Amino acid sequence: MFENFSDRARLWAYGFEVRLTPAQRDVVEEALRRFVENWQVHGKPVKGDFIILENQIALLVTDDDVSGCSIDSSVAVFKEINMTHGWNALNQNLVFFRSKRGIEAVSRPEFQVLVAAGEITDDTKVLDFTCTTLGQLRAGGFERPFSESWHAAAFAS
Repeated sequence: MFENFSDRARLWAYGFEVRLTPAQRDVVEEALRRFVENWQVHGKPVKGDFIILENQIALLVTDDDVSGCSIDSSVAVFKEINMTHGWNALNQNLVFFRSKRGIEAVSRPEFQVLVAAGEITDDTKVLDFTCTTLGQLRAGGFERPFSESWHAAAFAS
């Protein structure tokens, strides 16, 4: 994944509230493709790329030194997708985890209920959107067991 980028590459993860249909995924991919092709920092092109995992998680990477407006422009793409189509990938109150049905997204209070009920176990894989480098992703830091994640302390039963 992202073979042309170093472990130091910056990583941003965006989780859609619901799994995208193939047609919705095509729309999101086209918007991200246009963004990446035109991404700039201080008027210079940014080498970036993206991937959509399981029709729900968009990962955006770059090896270039970006900040401020160039990061804001990536967020603007997801705001536009939400405003135009109602597919929200900016809800920071969601927790993403893996179940038998695939990736699921629930609110923080709902996740706490699942933890308390024992439906989230130490081995349940949770997605860590605080993962900020491609190296962390490659080392398994984006999807890890609940017991090894920050979620375990935040959602202790």
